[in-house]
Amino acid sequence: MDKYITVKEVIDEWDPIGLLSMGCPDDEYDPEIKDIEQLLSNIESVDEFADGIQKVFIKWFQEELKIEKCYKTAVKIWNKLT
Repeated sequence: MDKYITVKEVIDEWDPIGLLSMGCPDDEYDPEIKDIEQLLSNIESVDEFADGIQKVFIKWFQEELKIEKCYKTAVKIWNKLT
């Protein structure tokens, strides 16, 4: 399965900022999803991936999501792609 599609499915389901549930367009998280997809080629662990996901949302939204939530999301993506 294409990495981008997998990441998009998980991030959109998570809807970490609540934008999709507020009726924002389906492509609302696309820039963040692209950044998260790029992380996959440079990481060696789920912990590192979770940290990267958290940093992406800080970068784009100045929103520091709890690392536990980022970790759950990282595990879902990691398991689907490995």
